[in-house]
Amino acid sequence: MVQNGSFENGANPGLFQTLDAVSTVITGWTVSQGSIDYIGALWQASNGSRSLDLSGGNAGRIQQTFNTTVGGTYRVTFDLAGNTFTSPTIKDMRVSAGGSSADFSFNTTGKSSSNMGWLSKSWDFTANSTTTTLEFISLTNSFAGPALDNVSVIALSSPPPTPIPEPSSVLGLLSLGVLGISSALKRQS
Repeated sequence: MVQNGSFENGANPGLFQTLDAVSTVITGWTVSQGSIDYIGALWQASNGSRSLDLSGGNAGRIQQTFNTTVGGTYRVTFDLAGNTFTSPTIKDMRVSAGGSSADFSFNTTGKSSSNMGWLSKSWDFTANSTTTTLEFISLTNSFAGPALDNVSVIALSSPPPTPIPEPSSVLGLLSLGVLGISSALKRQS
């Protein structure tokens, strides 16, 4: 449901490229706050050859909007690691969609640019609109933040359809209405 979940489409970032708020360099995604680093050859990606550091010069946020069904349940999956080049050791981030959110952490102890230790994470949300904005937000206010790759969203369920009344129950309701009107007319006369 999301496009370019592994960030492979967009201008070649080389080692890495810092992108500031309102950047749309990464196809399908918008940097909506702070800054992020668009990672090329700087470290091992989880899927493909590119990934993100959600903290560029400071804590950043990226987002993408896609179509959803109101009341439908969706699962977001993504791979999480952390920039190993400097502290803090614990990298914190938040994923948000449909009016709810969840926080995730990654410990970079023992990890390196050639052994990032990517972990697969998942989180479910219920859509409250016909379009939903998925956001990934760094909670690490450093230039070395949580690393993100391999994002996907799948629909788990749709809300049940609104039931259509049986023809016999519609006739029953009409009969009750006619009886009510005739008894009201009898009382008036």
